[in-house]
Amino acid sequence: MKLYTWMDVERLCLMKKEQCPTIVEFCVYPDEMDIFYNADGSGEQAKEELKSILNKNFDLEKDLVRLDVMGEEIPVLFEEADEGKKRQLRPLFEDAIYAKSVYPKQKLNDLICPVIAFHSYKGGVGRTLSLVAFAKAWTNSFDEPQNHKLLIVDADIEAPGLTNILVEQNHDDFSYLDLLTLLQDEQDVDSVVDKCVELMGELLIPIETEEQRVEHFFLPTFRYLQQLYDIYASPNSVAKCRGKEYILAEVLSKIANKVGATAVLVDLRAGISEYSAPLLLDPRVKKYCVTSTSTQSVIGTKNVLKYIAKGLEVNEETNLPTVFLSMVPANMSKGERENIKGELLKVFEINKEKEDLLDNMVVELPFAGELVHLTDIKQILATLKGRDMYFNIERIVAQNYIINQDEKEARYTEDEHKNILKRIHETAENQITAEGNSAAEMLLTDPIKNICSRFGKRIPTTVVRGAKGSGKTFLYGEMLEKKDWFTFCNEMKGEPGYERGGYFLPILAPKNLGDSKLKNVLLECIDNFNDNIEGAKCQNSIYIDNAKKLAEQIAKDEKIDWEFFWETIFTKSVNDELQTLDELNIKLQKQNRKIVFLIDGLEEILRNVSSDENQQTAVSELCQNTLNVISTKYDNVGIVIFLRSDMAQNAITVNYEQFKHVYGYAELKWSSEEALKLAVWLVSQACEEFYAESIPVANASKDIIEKYLEKLWGLKLGKANSNEAYSSRWILAALSDFNGQLQARDIIRFLKYAANPSSKKITYYDRILMPTEIRTAVSECSREKINEIKTEYDVLKPILEKLESLPIEKKKLPMSIDENVLSAMEEKSMMQTGFLTRDGDKLYLPEIIRHALGFQYERGARPRVLSLLRL
Repeated sequence: MKLYTWMDVERLCLMKKEQCPTIVEFCVYPDEMDIFYNADGSGEQAKEELKSILNKNFDLEKDLVRLDVMGEEIPVLFEEADEGKKRQLRPLFEDAIYAKSVYPKQKLNDLICPVIAFHSYKGGVGRTLSLVAFAKAWTNSFDEPQNHKLLIVDADIEAPGLTNILVEQNHDDFSYLDLLTLLQDEQDVDSVVDKCVELMGELLIPIETEEQRVEHFFLPTFRYLQQLYDIYASPNSVAKCRGKEYILAEVLSKIANKVGATAVLVDLRAGISEYSAPLLLDPRVKKYCVTSTSTQSVIGTKNVLKYIAKGLEVNEETNLPTVFLSMVPANMSKGERENIKGELLKVFEINKEKEDLLDNMVVELPFAGELVHLTDIKQILATLKGRDMYFNIERIVAQNYIINQDEKEARYTEDEHKNILKRIHETAENQITAEGNSAAEMLLTDPIKNICSRFGKRIPTTVVRGAKGSGKTFLYGEMLEKKDWFTFCNEMKGEPGYERGGYFLPILAPKNLGDSKLKNVLLECIDNFNDNIEGAKCQNSIYIDNAKKLAEQIAKDEKIDWEFFWETIFTKSVNDELQTLDELNIKLQKQNRKIVFLIDGLEEILRNVSSDENQQTAVSELCQNTLNVISTKYDNVGIVIFLRSDMAQNAITVNYEQFKHVYGYAELKWSSEEALKLAVWLVSQACEEFYAESIPVANASKDIIEKYLEKLWGLKLGKANSNEAYSSRWILAALSDFNGQLQARDIIRFLKYAANPSSKKITYYDRILMPTEIRTAVSECSREKINEIKTEYDVLKPILEKLESLPIEKKKLPMSIDENVLSAMEEKSMMQTGFLTRDGDKLYLPEIIRHALGFQYERGARPRVLSLLRL
């Protein structure tokens, strides 16, 4: 580093202060440099330390610093420091750049009223507009807004926008610059506050709600132009006065309280300005940093956040800044937006297990062209009405500043709470697998609606695809329980129906039924089939016998006529004397009867579809040729095949996308919205009193579902105004995969663990499930998920074991493809099932397996994962 001026010398010394344990303070002036060393050291030690950082620029013999220009020299004096002498920390950027922490060690006085500051690195990004929107939202959020007025301060000394909009020049009202002058000159702070309140004029900012007009107090920047151009006192000059370093926020808070306001909004100067520093670097002040998506604005905001984050210990109650990402173009991709968020969040040091505390720190404010050109406060307030930008700010105000009485009032006694947890736990446990389902009704998701709508008047011929645990066996069991297609279809649609027909015959069923309800339902369905189809002689063990036949065929080392095999399986399942589907269809036609074959559990027999060509042919023949023949030739025969998605993709190697599209309507894919409805539905099954709406859960609006989810697990994993993540989004992220879906089994399993009846304490009274149990439940779900995947996906087991065995230093997300952790085939297998995704040259794991595998995020990586999860 070249030393051209005495300031370069001071900056270099302060930058390398840690290398000089003997030196207490550097004081550098244009004509002299004073070095103060501690009593335990000596002048000689201090000289050696100074030499180590200035190198050739310090003459050890002559005690001179030589600058790198024109041979200029600065004499150096060494002196033992007075006891306790040290550089005073002040909330200024000039101090912040050299300090480990920009925040004082001593506890500051609490603020009587909250002080909320709006800042931006650049002008023209919507900072003042955001403040006005915040004031409007504040006014509309309180039941009695007249009791919750604001003191709005225009502290933009160099470009006072609000003052220019609201105030005519040469007015007589008290100004922000007047306040700074009094603060700098007066020692008695309370007398300054009293004088300010006495002198404050009648300047008000009126904001109207639906019912009334609320007039907020306004403190302009200046009274007359000369005051603005000839500044005597500024925020930084006040902060340099000993004992007044953090006085500005306290005074504004006291003034607000005296005039009857309940909070202070401050419009700060843009940029890395010392005019803004005293409030930006005050830990008690809530900061809203506004940036556009432009590179220069984002980089500048990141630099400001570096100072705010310096030494800031992040926990649930930390006064974190909020970043408003404003003027977001409608065509900007989610990935681009999340990359910006990741860059901004990188500056915060945080425990790896608590990265979700930053999830809500960046808030998007959608772009609206109407908000670009604004002239006066009335126009601004009118234009904000109905804008998404305003609604997002209104949500922040409601969640962070409006006290929710439900958080303080107990909904249930301790015994009632434990009883509810027990009921949810038991209901979820009974439904962990579809085979154990005991509910009287099921949640009707879009795919089931689609199937019933498409085949409402005829028997179905379709493939129901879905990931493991998506509800295929659950739906299979529901069909068996209703015994015939039209009964099932009408009940699912909630329509009266007297027609019966399309009698179900289970050709294959899941293994390991044991004594479960599904086994009994299977036997009842087979008996019903024999009773209603003349000549049917279906054995009670037919689904077991067929599984054995399929397994035997697979074991043969010869070419198999799979078309003949499947036709034989179908016909002889009805009656061993039948030979062809033509013969079966004719007999059914004469009886005026229709039947539907049901197939589930293929993946338990055909376990190597990804690599075994014979197994691939077995599946493709069944799902394409045989199904198409039944669909086109036989009016009295239907078929529903429940097939795991990855099996379909591996087996149907030609025109898979076309196949996927044809049966897309029947794919069991739980969207985020459906998964949340499932949670509400399951709890309503466990506790009839929980859901009080007349509308079925399946048809409930998003707002209704959100209301009951808050009742179930709270708005956030903590208080509504804490830094904790939003509960619903956090849970969805924890249980989702990269194929954009959740599995019903995982939601139910989560509720089983989260509703732990042994929960010791009710920490929040506004909900049923406590945050600690929710976090524990996710870890349990992740562990079970890994074990489940190893059992059910043979091809993935060695890949997961490889990831588990990686050394801890390699368990970082994202993984670089250059590290060659996974082969191309392993990567493909993981991506097919949604347990891995690639973003450029980076690889990511979803939360549902990341926890159990022990992977941690690199700083700033979490927002990108959340975007890739398509939440």
